[in-house]
Amino acid sequence: MDNNPSSTSDTMLDGPKSVAPKAPKFTAVFTKLSEHQWKTYEGQKKFYANFSTHSKMSARKFCVGGNWKLNGDQKSIAEICKTLSGAALDPNTEVVIGCPAIYLMYARNLLPCTVGVAGQNAYKVAKGAFTGEISPAMLKDIGADWVILGHSERRAIFNESDELIAEKAEHALAEGLKVIACIGETLEEREAGKTNEVVARQMCAYAKKVRDWTNVVVAYEPVWAIGTGKTATPEQAQEVHAFLRQWLTDNISKEVSAALRIQYGGSVTAANAKELAKKPDIDGFLVGGASLKPEFVEIINARQ
Repeated sequence: MDNNPSSTSDTMLDGPKSVAPKAPKFTAVFTKLSEHQWKTYEGQKKFYANFSTHSKMSARKFCVGGNWKLNGDQKSIAEICKTLSGAALDPNTEVVIGCPAIYLMYARNLLPCTVGVAGQNAYKVAKGAFTGEISPAMLKDIGADWVILGHSERRAIFNESDELIAEKAEHALAEGLKVIACIGETLEEREAGKTNEVVARQMCAYAKKVRDWTNVVVAYEPVWAIGTGKTATPEQAQEVHAFLRQWLTDNISKEVSAALRIQYGGSVTAANAKELAKKPDIDGFLVGGASLKPEFVEIINARQ
């Protein structure tokens, strides 16, 4: 995203069109352009410059996240951080590490400053009597700038609902964290032909709470491919990503659809990353087991 003030306002919404279908006014898009200025030569240049900027929004920066899950100790984390610090990482790829909460500050101090750090979960309030929970404010306080929410393991093992996950995302964004918002179908749902229905339902829950999508990355992870060694083919992954892109156009806006990054997750390895990365609607990966290995560097550099 560029620093043009119009970019942020284009992606700020009251939710899905079915919730609050209000079209932005001209003055809301170009907030610093007075009513008479657009008639002048300089005003017209600024007007068309904005349109030029919006046309480039499809150039989404590749984003690769490593989700370490419940893995790692000080020794192994130091080795991973050393590998990443010494590697030539693609400068055109944004990298985020989802570290176990107890090691977040440790990893932050060892990783290059260009690599973001994410919590793997956060609750929907800032503080209170919620034993065992972590708040977005706490994550920010120790140097994290991202949080992973809605992962299938949180949904399946800890019974987190679409609604709770969306509330968590809303609060995390309000607190200034960037969010990797996970979605994905089970094997049974895929075999029943319900993939699109499931991911649309999960996206709708997010859309009811998210007003500004600027700091959101969606991670599509077919549950049947997570940690199983099975991977959706590049064509299967692209099909769902294209559906999500169209869903965003139909239910949020064309601007958000063009700008929002959609990662693929599910047994991504160095062996399949390059083929997946060639697909037009795959904007990165959320990587599990392979992010604990040296091959993670190759996945980060999949677009090179």
